[in-house]
Amino acid sequence: MPSLRYVHAAADDAASALSDEYARLYQDVYAEPPYNGGPLYERDRFLDRTRRQVEQPGFELLSAIDTTTGELAGFCFGLTFAPQKWWRGDVTEPPAEVLAAPKATVIELVLRKHHRGHGHGHRLLTQWLAGRTEPYGMLLAHPEAPAHALYLRWGWQIVGTCRPAPDADVSDVLVLDLAPAT
Repeated sequence: MPSLRYVHAAADDAASALSDEYARLYQDVYAEPPYNGGPLYERDRFLDRTRRQVEQPGFELLSAIDTTTGELAGFCFGLTFAPQKWWRGDVTEPPAEVLAAPKATVIELVLRKHHRGHGHGHRLLTQWLAGRTEPYGMLLAHPEAPAHALYLRWGWQIVGTCRPAPDADVSDVLVLDLAPAT
């Protein structure tokens, strides 16, 4: 099993998500079905979106580095959605309790194909969420993407749909309750 080292970055250090290495990995992963490299997944659009996101409150990046090759194996990043903030685009109405709370919003979870199936994606996601103070985690998942079924298995629940841009596919909005059980 490949061994990965996880590196957390926040604030100015998280701007590494704007490097060519991250953009190339992003493009490689989103060239796969069901995304097939559509316009939403072009390099420049990724970099434009990410440039804006890095500046937002709560932005954090978690990178997975292959300890053998030193290559970027994957990454997870996101930010805080404040109370009353929700996805943009063509979206269904959110649950009131989720909308009213701050949300740890996963924007990207990307992993090279040959590193999948070893628990690295789950580890990236759980480590990114660890220590977050928001009561909910939130992400978008394409219903036909293999990760969608994994999210459901990991306890995420579908609460609606979102088409974030006119040239994007409709994704499910998934939410995870992060509040500790009492």
